[in-house]
Amino acid sequence: MQQGRNFTDLAIVGYGTTSGTYNISTQFCMPDSSNVTAPTVQVLTHGIGFDKTYWDSPYAGYNYSYVNTAVDQFKYCILSLDRLGVGNSSHGEPLNEIQSKVVHVGHSFGSAQTYSLANLYPELTDGIILTGFSMNASFVPFFAAGANFQQANLNQPLRLSNITGQRIQTLLSMYADPLVDYIAPIDLSTIAAPQMLPNGYLVSSNAEANKYLFLKPKFYDAGILTLAEATKQPVTLGELLTLGSLVMMNNYNGPTMVITGDSDLPYCGGDCLATGVAATSIPAMVKMNFPNVSDGNFSAVVKPNTGHGINFHYNATGAYNVINDFLGSKGLASS
Repeated sequence: MQQGRNFTDLAIVGYGTTSGTYNISTQFCMPDSSNVTAPTVQVLTHGIGFDKTYWDSPYAGYNYSYVNTAVDQFKYCILSLDRLGVGNSSHGEPLNEIQSKVVHVGHSFGSAQTYSLANLYPELTDGIILTGFSMNASFVPFFAAGANFQQANLNQPLRLSNITGQRIQTLLSMYADPLVDYIAPIDLSTIAAPQMLPNGYLVSSNAEANKYLFLKPKFYDAGILTLAEATKQPVTLGELLTLGSLVMMNNYNGPTMVITGDSDLPYCGGDCLATGVAATSIPAMVKMNFPNVSDGNFSAVVKPNTGHGINFHYNATGAYNVINDFLGSKGLASS
């Protein structure tokens, strides 16, 4: 990968269609109040390194939860999902497989999928929110290098391989009796069943890599970095190879917001205001890719003191309010 070159165009020759039947894990949340008569549903798609809990983090009593803000404060119904190959959804072959008003909200790679959905099936969505996103992919090599991607089943074998608690006890009894005595009181059967991922599923190397990829120094709680490392999710080779495959001109013509942290690494190179041209910001330049969206229906927001993982920063709820206020101003409020 080199800055300024589209790796997808260099690596991929021709495209094929893969079909199959898969299970997608979802979570649906709705307001407690029963007097919501005209609900709007937001469909949330996470990005690389996360699962659907990116939108509903339990950290600090759910203070970082986008779902809580959208449901409790703005009365939206929320459908969040684990992308194919992630979390509790089906894990396909890693190279080739992978009505009320409805609003689609994405983050990073999830924003890329939302962008593509709106282009191919514009009638399916009444509004789109693209977070952690721009159409400038020239900095993605920095993201890939910083991630130092490793085989998921080797990086976190207890979560992502097929090593069981009983197997751990057997190995320890063979090579390290003192360690066996130390962990004897621990019920290893309570360890969550591993995902047993094949080679081709990758994760970032460690917490330091996650900090570089997703967070702006001094503007996040250190504990949330620990959570991100403990719950990180894989990305497949196929997904990485097709990151640069978005169409340049999008057919969609409805309300569109791009909201990205000022220090976003993969889509702004760490500075979303450094455009090199007359545009106000790199996210604002996305307007050129939506020729059918009127100026009044497009909004670009650069969130201060924020990296790529918007939802993991101190001011995350400020971004949530901006998103939902925009939707309300476009007639997409839930009531």
